Amino acid sequence: MQTLHKHTNQEEPNNFFRGALSWQGSVTPRILVSVLVTGLYAFTLAWIDAHYYKLPHFAVTPFEYTGAVLGLLLVFRTNAGYDRWWEARKLWGGINNQSRNLLIMTTSYGSGHPDWQQDMKKWIVAFSFATKESLRLQKNFDELTDLLTPEEIAQLQQAQHIPIFAANKIATLLETARFKQILNHWIFTEFEAQRSLLIDYVGACERILKTPIPLVYAIKIRRFILIYLTLLPFSMIHEAGLMTMPITILVAYPLLSLDRIGLELQNPFAVKNLSHLPLQTICEGIKNIATTLKN
Repeated sequence: MQTLHKHTNQEEPNNFFRGALSWQGSVTPRILVSVLVTGLYAFTLAWIDAHYYKLPHFAVTPFEYTGAVLGLLLVFRTNAGYDRWWEARKLWGGINNQSRNLLIMTTSYGSGHPDWQQDMKKWIVAFSFATKESLRLQKNFDELTDLLTPEEIAQLQQAQHIPIFAANKIATLLETARFKQILNHWIFTEFEAQRSLLIDYVGACERILKTPIPLVYAIKIRRFILIYLTLLPFSMIHEAGLMTMPITILVAYPLLSLDRIGLELQNPFAVKNLSHLPLQTICEGIKNIATTLKN
């Protein structure tokens, strides 16, 4: 069993200071260089202004208005990322629920046919793992070695679309059960309805994966941030002097953080992204239910 990846979404700490000062799971390590570069840029301008050459000075009022507009744009960006993250979680809730339904139906309606039940259970479980690996652009099925034969795992890995391969195995088993009259027409129809929903959920997850936030939107926001942080020190260096550096860092930190959060939430499946969905835990939960249910 794999351990939970360090970037998987987790519950926030109850203690305020522990949560505020948390390093793991925070975007701070990923924007630290950008924030420091921004601060160094502001320090350089202040040093030049104080010792070598008086730089142009801008009024601070325009930055107050543009800062408010920039904040709204960043909120839209983070909301767009969160909407994708939350939709993906709901879709995986559906995969979890439909898998449970199929497992319970297999146990209840396939009594007297243990071989068929076992085959159904293993491919229902395999479907969730196949979907996880497909969305993560991987093909690691070490968790299924106790359910699938080496030949079946090889077939799964070689499939062009591994969730569809697993779903097709389930469909073939259902057709076999209908032909052998293990399932009557009405129960077979319900099985097929549950299986079809799994395909719908996979398709919706792939839509999220393959359709990032429009690049033109992301470029415009980041260009706005860059212009804002480039010009901001010129509104402070005459009054603040070398204090321009910490003030600029204080402004840059939340702006760059919100931008990065929006980026991290775009792909809720990738293990390299912060707060990605705990797909491993969900798949293992489905597998545990399959082993718990008795034929």
